[in-house]
Amino acid sequence: MAVNRYPIIGVMGSHEHSHEEYSSVIGELIARRGYNLLTGAGAGVMSAVAKSFTEVEDRKGVAIGILPAVDYKGQKLDKEEYPNKYIEIPMITPLSEKAQNDKMPFSRNLVNVMTSKALVVLPGSHGTQNEVSLALMYNKPIILFGPDDAFVKFPEDPLRASIIDHVEQFFDDIFGE
Repeated sequence: MAVNRYPIIGVMGSHEHSHEEYSSVIGELIARRGYNLLTGAGAGVMSAVAKSFTEVEDRKGVAIGILPAVDYKGQKLDKEEYPNKYIEIPMITPLSEKAQNDKMPFSRNLVNVMTSKALVVLPGSHGTQNEVSLALMYNKPIILFGPDDAFVKFPEDPLRASIIDHVEQFFDDIFGE
């Protein structure tokens, strides 16, 4: 049996807002390209992008979700929220509450970044900003996808796009397609 070695594309973003106009097109693009999708497996962008990804018929890749072991308050995860119903391969990170913060060496954010071949970042807050910082620190290919005003507090370095064609070009540049 052949092993699936399709590139893993991480999509990071808000757990509160789905940003449907961006998450649905990026999920579909990743699926059409034959890549695997990786998200944080929760609500918001994570659920919306996984939904659009899994709705593509005859796709090659799978939807991978990196789950925390506990929520940000150290409580057991809400089974309705984690993993969202579109995640096909849930991966639980056995990390303590403290390890889920910022740039700790064993953070869930670090697992998201290091597992991804490239990252597409949609609007989000502190955790998403942290993932951008980690991607820059580890020289991961990254593109911010959404309106410029959504990324005002983000580092200036990453490539930015507000239309899906620019994300397609980003993939072409990385994967030589």
